[in-house]
Amino acid sequence: MITKHPWFGPKQKLGWGWTPVSWEGWTASAVCVVAVIAAQLYWGPSLTAGLVTMGSVTVLLIVCLLTGTRPGGPGL
Repeated sequence: MITKHPWFGPKQKLGWGWTPVSWEGWTASAVCVVAVIAAQLYWGPSLTAGLVTMGSVTVLLIVCLLTGTRPGGPGL
């Protein structure tokens, strides 16, 4: 983790992964969602929109890895 406090923590209920635990984590998640929606609205169903979506999700996953705690779920 490269930050003093985590942006993402382990999931507590269903599934495996991270959930935002600070305003920075919520902001990063919101930016990703806005980028995906904007790409779909601007380009529609096209290769460019798909690439922007995959790029946004990849960047969010890297941010989760760098600023979050160990991912997990129930029983981990």
